[in-house]
Amino acid sequence: MFIITISALFLIIHQGQCAMKATAILYGDNSITSYGTLTFKQENATTSVVITGILSGLNASSAHGFHVHVYPVSKSAPNCTAAGAHFNPYNTTHGPRTADITKRHVGDLGNLTTDENGTVSINMEDSIIQLYNATQSILNRTIIVHGFRDDGGQGGYSDSNTTGNAGARVLCGLIETSNTLIIKPTIFVYYIAIIVAVIILL
Repeated sequence: MFIITISALFLIIHQGQCAMKATAILYGDNSITSYGTLTFKQENATTSVVITGILSGLNASSAHGFHVHVYPVSKSAPNCTAAGAHFNPYNTTHGPRTADITKRHVGDLGNLTTDENGTVSINMEDSIIQLYNATQSILNRTIIVHGFRDDGGQGGYSDSNTTGNAGARVLCGLIETSNTLIIKPTIFVYYIAIIVAVIILL
């Protein structure tokens, strides 16, 4: 019974049938002041990552570049510069979030647009970043909000094709796993039924 149960749970995990979740608390550059928390959730290995949360303290009524950078930063008072360049495992040029994976960095998430109070409510999906796939996984990397609009690589500036000319790094946070695996009840019941059927047949 124990071996069968472990085998079934391993099968669930292997097939990516469990949701994964991560969070990031964003701080000002080299600051202990938090400006909000983001949640990243992926239902299984084939679905998009959903990013939700609220950030405040940004410039009012403006667009801010939003990217995943390659290196982790400290959890409190992070040095945003230490995060390195955009997360770009395929060595592509910078592009808009809507571009194909061959025409953007994995970490290119476009722009956030604030309201008149400098606050932004985030609810977006991205099909390229991953919590599962090791090559495209954003876990233990850094999410950064920049001071200016990301031009999507189309601005014609010297850094458009690398950073989108998005300016200084004003907020950043370490992306950490919060619930490594969330087994969906329906799937769990399904596999329990299989286990029971196998036991009956033995």
